[in-house]
Amino acid sequence: MGADAYITLGVILMTLFLYLKEYFPVDLVALGVIVVLVLTGVITADQGLAGFSNQATLTVAAMFVLSHAIIKTQVLQYISPYITKLLEKGYAVAILSLGGIVGSISAFVNNTPIVATFIPIINSSSRKAGQSPSRFLMPLSFVAIFGGTCTLIGTSTNLLVSGMAADRGVDDFKMFTMFPFGIILFAVGMIYLMLFGKKLVPERSSKDELKEQEGVLKFLAEVRLRAALFEEEKNQCIADLIPSDITVKRINRDGRIQNDPETQEELHKDDILLIEGKLATIRQMIRKEKIRIRESESEKEFPEEETQLHEIVLLPNSELVDTRLKDINFLERYRSSVIAIRQRGKKKFKDLESIKLKAGDVLVLLSNLEGSELIKNASDEQQAPFLSLRVREVKKLNKKNLTIVLSCIAAVIILASTGLVPIVIAAFGAVVLLCFLGVMEIREAYQAIDWKVIFLLAGSLSLGEAMGSSGLSDQIGNLLIGSMSESAAPMIIVAVFYLTTSLLTELVSNNASAALMVPIAFSVAESMGVNVMPILLTIAFAGSASFLTPIGYQTNTMIYSAGSFQFRDFARVGAPLNLIFLILASLLIPVIYPFY
Repeated sequence: MGADAYITLGVILMTLFLYLKEYFPVDLVALGVIVVLVLTGVITADQGLAGFSNQATLTVAAMFVLSHAIIKTQVLQYISPYITKLLEKGYAVAILSLGGIVGSISAFVNNTPIVATFIPIINSSSRKAGQSPSRFLMPLSFVAIFGGTCTLIGTSTNLLVSGMAADRGVDDFKMFTMFPFGIILFAVGMIYLMLFGKKLVPERSSKDELKEQEGVLKFLAEVRLRAALFEEEKNQCIADLIPSDITVKRINRDGRIQNDPETQEELHKDDILLIEGKLATIRQMIRKEKIRIRESESEKEFPEEETQLHEIVLLPNSELVDTRLKDINFLERYRSSVIAIRQRGKKKFKDLESIKLKAGDVLVLLSNLEGSELIKNASDEQQAPFLSLRVREVKKLNKKNLTIVLSCIAAVIILASTGLVPIVIAAFGAVVLLCFLGVMEIREAYQAIDWKVIFLLAGSLSLGEAMGSSGLSDQIGNLLIGSMSESAAPMIIVAVFYLTTSLLTELVSNNASAALMVPIAFSVAESMGVNVMPILLTIAFAGSASFLTPIGYQTNTMIYSAGSFQFRDFARVGAPLNLIFLILASLLIPVIYPFY
């Protein structure tokens, strides 16, 4: 190997290490890759920056905007009540329904905003149905992945592989090229979840959430004493009715407020109390039917004082990601205190100010009425930094805008699948039309794009370019051919590429792994004299279908902490699924997409 190949190999190894360790944001690492490769002379400046103008990168950007447009119509929030009813009909019916709704949408809309929108819906609906949210959050992510494998625009990985292929003169990727095998993966994945999901997916959320909330040292609540407490003894004081670890802050008696009453203060059955203490003790008093929480805002006497608990999940493109709480001044910004963090499956209660926040982290907040309003407003923003795990009030469905958006997406699909217009032009044409028709503003379009993904794609493309120009892909390809022998059956080739891409995806990211494997695919196909398309499709499927770890795919990362999952939970559910998909790919891809 020449010097350029060794430099490229070093950059790849360092990049994989940094992606895995998460010392720096992935978009910063990707930008660093471009700079290093250009400065070392492995690629030119034009080659390094070409990733930003690649049709795959631009199409992904446009699809982010179209995804935002359809979510803005409130159609996903509108179906929230129906989700609750479906969850009550049994596990298999619920999973089948999720597959039909989420899976079909994710085939044409970016997975990340869909899963982000459905997390609070599933969280609320499952609790109303008496189920743990974790039982449905992992299937939610998986069915979104299933749907994304069916079309070219289903995931950014598909578009990346297509774009890299087009740069090398292969324009065989069409809108539904992946559908014949993708729908098989979708069907098999759904059957797997319906038959084995109930046994394999753990029930974690409800128990862990209760433990976290009971870890709150002081909690303010407005309560009314139960009338039954005064039936036998009329004269009872605070010390008789209220546990010693609960402090009565105020008493409202017939409109007269008494602050900080003594423990010997006599209580009456119509008194309204503002109490402070451990949440666990307050829960115990409720269970023993001593007090009743006053929940209606119109009924409350001290709404500005009362403590409220919130759980929020950080989104991948959040400005809070890769920052520390002490640098954010969260208390001043949102009038809320962070009392616990669920990060990568682990609960943290101490030294929270120094923890670097990551996408998918769940923050447990202690707030008052003002803070709750600030949190709600932030989660309603177009470029929301986080989502509340409480399902928000369902806004009215905008049927007119929904019709326009669906028509635009349908036009993109038809134009791109028939080859009348390149997909990138069709997608941007839809964005322009939506802005002209007033469905959204151009400012919203900029905000809807996840720029981290765009920079990651551009960096990955430059790395792929370096592998080809330096000859590194040829060297690795020769090693693969040597290990398989030149007469290796297509089944073996698919198995090797699927397994390698899948393992890389689980460790780093789907786009990075695909970008590394595509140049190798061209080298192997050229040396063996076979059609490169089946190998490229293998890489796209393997890069998109990530189930073994919570870090290989963005939607898995998002539900990781939201569902209180542990790392091994993904391995237990995902390992058999990965193996099934590997076997199916090895057997069927050579048949559906011939090598010769």
